[in-house]
Amino acid sequence: MTAAVLTRLTEGRRVVWGAAAVGSLGLLATLLGGWAAPREAAHGYLFAFAYWLSLSLGALIILAAFHAARARWPTVLRRSLEIMAASCPLFALLFVPVALAMPHLFPWVALPSSLSGHDLQLLAHKQPYLNVPFFLGRALLYFAVWGAVGVLLFRWSVRQDAEPGITERAVRITLYQRRLASGALPLMVLCLSFASLDWLMSLEPLWQSTVYALTVGCGAVVGALSMVALTAALARGAGQFGALMGPAHFLRLGTLLLGFICLWAYCGFSQFLLVWIASLPEEVTWYRARLDGGWLTVAVALAVGHFGVPFFLLLLRRVKQHVGALAAVGAWLLLMRALDVYWLVWPALSPGTATFHWTSATAWAGVGGWTVAAWVLLARGGYTVPVRDPFLPHSLRVPRS
Repeated sequence: MTAAVLTRLTEGRRVVWGAAAVGSLGLLATLLGGWAAPREAAHGYLFAFAYWLSLSLGALIILAAFHAARARWPTVLRRSLEIMAASCPLFALLFVPVALAMPHLFPWVALPSSLSGHDLQLLAHKQPYLNVPFFLGRALLYFAVWGAVGVLLFRWSVRQDAEPGITERAVRITLYQRRLASGALPLMVLCLSFASLDWLMSLEPLWQSTVYALTVGCGAVVGALSMVALTAALARGAGQFGALMGPAHFLRLGTLLLGFICLWAYCGFSQFLLVWIASLPEEVTWYRARLDGGWLTVAVALAVGHFGVPFFLLLLRRVKQHVGALAAVGAWLLLMRALDVYWLVWPALSPGTATFHWTSATAWAGVGGWTVAAWVLLARGGYTVPVRDPFLPHSLRVPRS
């Protein structure tokens, strides 16, 4: 084991305080903006909440998948996923503004008088599912599942670091992680699927799609992998996990990223194609709201920026193996992820007219500031890799070319 592996991360105190300060100011500005424009502020906050939560949930899903597949090569980068996944309980607190703003977000909470009799009848059929008590109860279940699994995987990994070596107890902790992740993975994916329907698709409750949740989930994994690629490039100092990753690690990370970009694009195009072929009024309205009045430009930007450009770049082996190049692709995709979530949320408020309200930016900074502060706080004082994981030596020996 190299000395760099055994170095704890002691820096980052200023980052924690700075990120928390930005987060507090951003949330305060959003709250003040909500007095003058409650609906705009509510949708802006939901956009920010959904974006940052998707990074943590994407990390949790891919972390559980690594454990379930008994993958050895990603051991060196696993701690970054564990830290993002362990921040899920924070979002239970950040969900409170969403719950308070439900009347401004979801039409099914307070039915508008403009709805026709047919639309009211359709909503009545969905009322056993779309009602406030059941909605909040499901949210509580989602956060309980995500938080329990994410925190346990992180705590067990940190507890394993305290072992004097690769002992029997250290091996047993790895087995615990694999069993928990394998058993909980289907439940976590189901919770992510239903959460995307509850918090995003029910913004327009008359519309439905069986591919929507899968598209949102693939986007979440793309965001998490992009964040790992960016973090690994920034964490190249002595004792940081990025310095222990060779070209082969980045190659495999880039290949995973390419795969989920393709899956995201496939799901999105399949959904659009099916709706276009059917041409049913209750289905095309969702796309009309997102393709008219300037939203078409955003949709084209997503097709090119979220899929086209990174697809062709990640086909190149040298891009995936190069630390800086892969980090640049990751940073670009994080920007595209924000645009994608905005395109899912905001047209529900402004259908057919592309608009922007400043509370979206303040909410993004507010939720993001507290999320980054939580990530750095969880990382401080610990190792950057699971140093007592029995498969770390194998991961470090992955061929570097």
